[in-house]
Amino acid sequence: MDALTLFGIFILLPLAGALLSYFGRKYAPAIALIFVAITGIFLYVWYGSFGSYTIDIGVKLNFTFDITTWFFMLMMNTVLFSSLLFAVSAGLKNAGGFSTLVLLGFAGANGVLLSRDFLSLYLFWELMSWSVYVLILRTSGEYARRYLLFGVLSAYLIIMGIGIVYYYTGSFLYADALSGAIPHYAWAWILTFLILGFGVKMAIVPLHVWAPYAYSSEPPFVSFLSGGLSKLGTFGIYMSMYSIAGVGILNSFGTFRGVSLLGYPFALLGAITAFVGTILAIFQDDIRKLLAYSSIGQLGYVMVGLGLGTSLALGGALFHAFNHAFFKSLLFLGAGAVIYRTGKYKISEMGGLGYRMPFTFLFVLFAIFALAGIPLTSGFISKWMLYEAAIEKKFVIIAPLMLIASVGAFLYSYRILYGIFLGELKEEHKKIKEAPAPMLAAMFILTIPLLVFSIVPGWILNWINDILVHTGLKPLDYSKFAYLSNIGGANMATFWIAFMVLFFVAMVIFLRKKARVVDQYDNYLAGEAPSSVALHAAHNYYKPLRDTWAPLLKYSADRAYEKLSKFFADGFSEIKNMYTGNPQDYAAYLGIAFLVFLLVGWWLL
Repeated sequence: MDALTLFGIFILLPLAGALLSYFGRKYAPAIALIFVAITGIFLYVWYGSFGSYTIDIGVKLNFTFDITTWFFMLMMNTVLFSSLLFAVSAGLKNAGGFSTLVLLGFAGANGVLLSRDFLSLYLFWELMSWSVYVLILRTSGEYARRYLLFGVLSAYLIIMGIGIVYYYTGSFLYADALSGAIPHYAWAWILTFLILGFGVKMAIVPLHVWAPYAYSSEPPFVSFLSGGLSKLGTFGIYMSMYSIAGVGILNSFGTFRGVSLLGYPFALLGAITAFVGTILAIFQDDIRKLLAYSSIGQLGYVMVGLGLGTSLALGGALFHAFNHAFFKSLLFLGAGAVIYRTGKYKISEMGGLGYRMPFTFLFVLFAIFALAGIPLTSGFISKWMLYEAAIEKKFVIIAPLMLIASVGAFLYSYRILYGIFLGELKEEHKKIKEAPAPMLAAMFILTIPLLVFSIVPGWILNWINDILVHTGLKPLDYSKFAYLSNIGGANMATFWIAFMVLFFVAMVIFLRKKARVVDQYDNYLAGEAPSSVALHAAHNYYKPLRDTWAPLLKYSADRAYEKLSKFFADGFSEIKNMYTGNPQDYAAYLGIAFLVFLLVGWWLL
């Protein structure tokens, strides 16, 4: 494998697929699916064929295909393949345009993951960002403007970090950042700019307000955005902190209980993000916004691990990022299947759909198990690693915030299950059919890793361990079925044996008892509810909790940004009023400006 082959398969091939998909009309998602499948095949074939490559186009662009790139590409490719498979039967408007933009974003994402110089990183980052902008624009101009505003902020922050590196080194290569030319104090600015810039893509609080709107776009795209493209933020932060800078530079700013004083504030910000995202998710009636805030909360866990920086914390962060890619994509596709069949997105307008869409219900249920960290799924292991990493260092703020967020995850997860799939089936939904086969197949693909890695977590921990060692960090202590830490660990073999034994005992007890199948109206409220009473109350779900939190919910990042924008708009309006068209006014302005310059110059001298 050489540089052109690597560049051709992972970047030029998706670009060619984008061009062909544009003219594919209604078959475009299937055409795009084939191109993504081809890149996926090469991804599996080339596992272990790692190396660095340079392409000289007047400026040297450096690309590296290593275990870190491969790991994130695996997430990206699988999530996009499932999303396009779902899109095959989704009946999208202008499917050719959709598939073209998705493949452009995919090519940009691959370029970001392969890049090991800041110039190519930024070029591919912009290709990805603008593709996402136009995809959101397909749904709403207002949603797209919100994304664009924060996308520009992200770009400027990243450019500022890159600019400082280039100022001191005269090079765009990651490797040259460690040449010793960058002063110690400058690293604090570089890392802050890069982490916040990439943090926008992870929707870290308070840079999260674009996400609930962007995630209200077309379900196949949102599945890729939340499950795949959001991981570019994780990748960027991980590379910035532990590859471009490194543990030595991070710890040179001082440590607190073995954690860098530069990393700890971002870990705390991650815990706050997990808490805020979870609380806001609980009160959403729009399934799209509920899942959006849920995604914000779950990525907050990842930020905690990246900030803490221990091998256990980073292992948990990478594992949870992987899990999030699959369970969040699965949830968005499940919600998309429900919206496709009902035409509705408010939870209070649904109910009882589990009787009409049983397979969709099972897939969503399994994704919720993973999100909530129930031991039946790999989501339990990644969260447990992060909890132990925080508890091990005795962080009495971070650990409780994460635990509270986990309890909140159960609350909004139950709201999804009860509000959409349980309760009373509305008369208008009694003829609804199960989701089409391609949609079910897409959800099934995303379910497999969540189950497999809960049984044999050692397989994925082997990849993660290689990433940590490749970056120069301490290895994890793990086996095929378990991982170990200084305060415990988790052995999934023990869990599964106990689970199977208890399941068998419960099954025997169930079969020995006489049972009868009852209708939902026969057992709801012990059979006391008359037929005239609506049995679905999702529209008023968690009202007591909302009333309790009302004093705090009045504070909103959205309102803060709106006030800030109004302040600047009013200020610019006043400046506009100064342009009266009267020459005497302009002469007075020049006189005042001249006097100010004289006074400032006199003061400086």
